[in-house]
Amino acid sequence: MTTGEAVSRMSSDTVIIQDALGEKAGKLIQTVSAFFGGFIVAFTKGWLLTLVMLTSLPLVAIAGAVSAQLLTGVSGKRLTSYSDAADTVEQTIGSIRTVVSFNGEKKAIEMYNKFNKNAYKTAVEEGLVNGFGMGSVFLIILSSYGLGFWYGGKLILDKGYTGGKIITVLFAVLTGAK
Repeated sequence: MTTGEAVSRMSSDTVIIQDALGEKAGKLIQTVSAFFGGFIVAFTKGWLLTLVMLTSLPLVAIAGAVSAQLLTGVSGKRLTSYSDAADTVEQTIGSIRTVVSFNGEKKAIEMYNKFNKNAYKTAVEEGLVNGFGMGSVFLIILSSYGLGFWYGGKLILDKGYTGGKIITVLFAVLTGAK
């Protein structure tokens, strides 16, 4: 690992550690509480509809896991490209007299631009992966709500559920699934 890579990675890792220790711990407690609270309310108000709604949970988990796995790989490539660019700058500035004496300014700029173009391409790829991942997760979630409304209508006709009970279950599942 070169000096530029070390500095670039330390800088990005420091932000990650700060995020992990900062608001993320509170967010975790909030999310876990909302999950259990939402599903407790949903099961007590309409267990049958809640079970139907839960059929989409494995699909959401799989889509989220695949998206996260792909995003991790692309993000690593982007960080490598940025650290290569930082390393080029560090080496060029560190030996600027040698670079100037051999007329290597153009070569150094070309190398830096190459690494930046590569970083740009991987950032675009990262955005596409993130977009498709989030899109697939939301497609499954919103389809699940469509299923819930459809099945809720059947429960109103067949099992004597009320509209309020259906809405309560749907919003409780929505709260628990966040």
